[in-house]
Amino acid sequence: MGKFIELKIEKRDSDRLQNTFILMWNPAISNYKIEEFEEQLRDMSEGFYDEFSWAVWDHEQARDGDRFYMVKVGPGTNGIVMSGTFTSEPYKGEDWSGKGRTVFYIEMEIEEMIHPDRCPLLTSERLSIEIPDFTWTEGHSGRILTAEQADRLAILWDRYLKENSFIFEPRAAKNY
Repeated sequence: MGKFIELKIEKRDSDRLQNTFILMWNPAISNYKIEEFEEQLRDMSEGFYDEFSWAVWDHEQARDGDRFYMVKVGPGTNGIVMSGTFTSEPYKGEDWSGKGRTVFYIEMEIEEMIHPDRCPLLTSERLSIEIPDFTWTEGHSGRILTAEQADRLAILWDRYLKENSFIFEPRAAKNY
């Protein structure tokens, strides 16, 4: 009979799986207004990119390299308007709302931006049907998804991008 050897392997942080976070954006109450969103969208369509940061509720679990999706909530059409990757570790900053709370921010690289009033979105309603065990219409910004939720969202997002590829063509982006 062969011998079995039990190995204790320490998992290094760099080996961990990529987390996925949902950032909530309500232009009606946020200091990031729709006009800034539109300006950033225009800049991206022209090949310019500015650093961008956002408050993250589950900051203790957020790391450089994690995935994010930003969901517009509030008045008007709601759904995913931005996706990308975190490019820093979380850091403490001044409360964007002026309420004096402890807030942690993270830098991010935007991969896709979709205008909520001019393009079809992967809507909060659809997300609620497909991934019902997460609240898509309210809550803190920067909440982490479970691995199963993240996998389901990745499939939905990939399907959305394929079905709406015309939005991301360079000429089309400038018109949105």
